[in-house]
Amino acid sequence: MGAGCHDQLMVVGDTPVPGDVVYRWSPWRYLAAMVVIGFVATAVPWLTLSLLYSAIAGGSALRSAPGLAVYITIYTIFFPTFSLLYTRSRPAALSFGSDGIELAAERRDAVVVPYGAVTSARVRWMWPVAVLDVVLDPADEWRVFRVDRDGRRPIRKRRGDQLRFSMPIAGLGASTADIRSQLRARHVSRC
Repeated sequence: MGAGCHDQLMVVGDTPVPGDVVYRWSPWRYLAAMVVIGFVATAVPWLTLSLLYSAIAGGSALRSAPGLAVYITIYTIFFPTFSLLYTRSRPAALSFGSDGIELAAERRDAVVVPYGAVTSARVRWMWPVAVLDVVLDPADEWRVFRVDRDGRRPIRKRRGDQLRFSMPIAGLGASTADIRSQLRARHVSRC
């Protein structure tokens, strides 16, 4: 028997959830995610290019390792710090209300998608780059309500006959399992 999508996930609950559930922005989780992203964004390309250069040139690329270690350390400290400071004015939040899902990505306006308009919703990727996608029919776009937070437009993509609103969730005070559980409890989940 093949593993279904629910076999791979930790299920917190599968019954309808009364009331609103709000996941707020967590500065510490956001900072941890940005540290991982900053480190990987600097260390992996440097290591790949140095190994490639060593293979082509026939020499060792480790002579520049101390300077690059300093660069990686400085970038890994400054990238998350400035990202955190910049995001504090309009932090992320995710709300599962009685009528719909409110997606408020950091530094962006929020969008409220009624459950009746949602054709599917899922969490893609893994921490620290996890993203919540809420998909609806473009004909139901009139039912979506935009909340002005003096930010940029919500992340919205149209692909064929689907309209998708997305939100990075790594900085929220909830795990991907918690969010998947809420999606299943409100009957909008899809793997």
